[in-house]
Amino acid sequence: MACKNRRGDPVSLLDVDIQSSAGRVDASLCGEVDLSTVAALERRLEEGLADTPETLVLDLRKVTFLDSSGLRLMLRLDRRQSEAGGRLVVVRGGRRVARVLELTGADERLELVGDPSEVAGADDADGA
Repeated sequence: MACKNRRGDPVSLLDVDIQSSAGRVDASLCGEVDLSTVAALERRLEEGLADTPETLVLDLRKVTFLDSSGLRLMLRLDRRQSEAGGRLVVVRGGRRVARVLELTGADERLELVGDPSEVAGADDADGA
């Protein structure tokens, strides 16, 4: 499965689609999150997070590779959201991505869900 950019052209390493509404930012990633892509990803996310949202959803379902630089970015995002009174929710990726999270213990630290629809809104966050 090749990632596509907004014009529908194939993208070689990483595509990021950011949607925001009502205090929530959804960032869907497609491709590789590694040393060669993490700086551009961080810049894109910073643009989307200018006004710190209550909830940031990072969708990793289409991520094919995740290295330590991508993991560090997720942990920084989690800390940033927490310090601002918000939360980061990570949508689980495939087996390779899950393995990185398990081996590092990040799966115990981060809030993980299987699908973005499982993310509780601000109104029912107490039930999450």
